[in-house]
Amino acid sequence: MSGALVLGGCPSKPKNGECKTSQDCAEQEGYGKVCVEGRCQECGQDSDCKEGFVCRANACVPKPQCAADTDCPAGQMCQGERCVAREPGSCASDRDCGAGEKCQAGRCAAAAPEASVPPECADVTAFSVHFAFDRSNLTAESQQNLQKLADCLKQAPAKRVLVQGNCDERGTAQYNVALGNRRAEAAKKYLTDLGVSSTVDTVSYGEEKPVCTEATEACWAKNRRDDFQIER
Repeated sequence: MSGALVLGGCPSKPKNGECKTSQDCAEQEGYGKVCVEGRCQECGQDSDCKEGFVCRANACVPKPQCAADTDCPAGQMCQGERCVAREPGSCASDRDCGAGEKCQAGRCAAAAPEASVPPECADVTAFSVHFAFDRSNLTAESQQNLQKLADCLKQAPAKRVLVQGNCDERGTAQYNVALGNRRAEAAKKYLTDLGVSSTVDTVSYGEEKPVCTEATEACWAKNRRDDFQIER
């Protein structure tokens, strides 16, 4: 009987930076020690790198200091993921500028002085206007109040004026919202016609914000009004 000797060899170990596991990389010199998609690399994720480094394109690189200018201290900007000194006079926000300066178009410039509000213009409740029952037209007294408000806005301009329309409790909630809107729009148009350059917006609260809760005509008259909110 003749027999055949079958010789079996051990599988060859990966070489030239090839790998199946990171152990294959550990046994090769001149290559990274982490197996990533069949190749020995320095890293596959940030945890493969030592503290202070991150993994980028399978290589450990210093951890970036910043991604945007806001990640850097005042007076510095983000450049190549590092915080570097900002060019004198340049800025990304007001915090990069000195006292009395604002960041305008990337440069620090003297801030425009804010217009002071005259004492007679400080109390906006003094300009509230009132309406007759179920009406949205402006009375002569209301027009006088709006003229005073317009004069104040020209002396101390505002970014935004919000006209708030209100009603007394009589009528349905839906009807009063619509009536409050007409009242607010009437005041807005009058202010605009007087040359107020501020943005004028309107809102209707209907019967939701009474200033008086008694069921009397004197009380209802106080609730039929436009109030004003001024943002400077």
